[in-house]
Parts: sequence; structure tokens; C-alpha cells
Amino acid sequence: IKKEYVLLGDESILMRAIRPFLDVDVLKCVVITYKTGDLEVVQNLLSNFDFSGLDILYVEGGATRQESVKNALEALYLQHPEVEYVAIHDGARPFLKPSLVKKCLEKASLVGGACPALWVTDTVFKVDSDLNLEQTIARDNLCTVQTPQVFKFPDILMAHRNAKPGVLYTDDCQVYIDNGGKVAFVEGQHSNRKITYQSDLDEAFERACEEE
Repeated sequence: IKKEYVLLGDESILMRAIRPFLDVDVLKCVVITYKTGDLEVVQNLLSNFDFSGLDILYVEGGATRQESVKNALEALYLQHPEVEYVAIHDGARPFLKPSLVKKCLEKASLVGGACPALWVTDTVFKVDSDLNLEQTIARDNLCTVQTPQVFKFPDILMAHRNAKPGVLYTDDCQVYIDNGGKVAFVEGQHSNRKITYQSDLDEAFERACEEE
């Protein structure tokens, strides 16, 4: 089962990832990508969602993350070419707060792109092919990035259209910067974790129980 489909209480992780955006007044459209064959599953997971006044687009994803995002952006452009900014979020981050979405939007309106990030506080080592510690990397200017990442819509769409062939992009900031865009740092939130490991899922269950 995809982690986005897992239920935390009576809501899926996907549903919880979308909900904070409903508190953003300027929200116009929600685009949801799905794995081939999973459209009905995704629609059922969101069937109790109140999307009043919003356009909802379901878009089939691609073979890679970058392809899925490009598909979503192209679908959005066909329906709403007038959109000024787009927020790209991981469906596996169920504890996002609306305040972070708004801060990213404010920063993106100034520089073109914004990304929530956290400073690296642990010592960072580079390892060799045998996983032996090889070199300490200075952490002074290092950070780990989160989502949502917010960009000027025409610019991020063009960046994905111009994405370098053969490059495995795992982050939209990389796509944007490679196309000449500028992305600014916004202080992220430790609670805005991505569900990656089983321990993350266990903690998510505990947090969901505390909320009830």
C-alpha cells in the first residue's frame, strides 16, 4: 500500500497533506497526481473532503517524480493559465501547518521561488564505496529542504519543460535553479516530516491519536 493511502485516525495521509492548503485564501485549484490504475482509490480517499469553490484536477503521474510534477503543471496550465504561483507538496507530509504555506508564498512573491528548510545540526561525513567515513563536510551553509516549495507558475512550468534529459531530479528547486530561477530559504518546521521509515509512520499514528 502506498504510504499516502494509510489512514491516520479517520483520514488518509494524503488527505492530511492537502488540508492545510484549504486555509490559504488565495487557493484556486488543487492538482493531485496518482499512480496508473489508482484514480478510483485516490478519489475515494478524498470523497469526504469539502472542496467547495475549488477546482480539483486528478492527473496521472509519470515514471519519475519530475515527470509527475510536469504532468500536473501542464494540466494546471490547460485549465488555469492565469494562475500566478504554484505550491508543490509531498503527499507523504501529513503535518504541514498553513502558516508555513503562507510564509513560502510571501517569500516566493519577492524572489520567484521559496522552499522551507532546516539547518543541518549534525556532523556530516562523506563515505566511500565501502561505507567507510572518508571526509567531514562543513555544515555551516548546509540545510535540508522540505515542501511545499512555491514558485511563480509560468517559470516553474518552463523549468520543467526545459529540464535536462537524463538528470534524475528529486526536487523541484533543483529543476527551477537549473533553469535560472532563484529560490529563497524559509525556516521549516520539524513537525513537517516526510513519512519515509516505519518509525515515521509509528510516530504519525501516535500524533494522530493525540489529536483525537
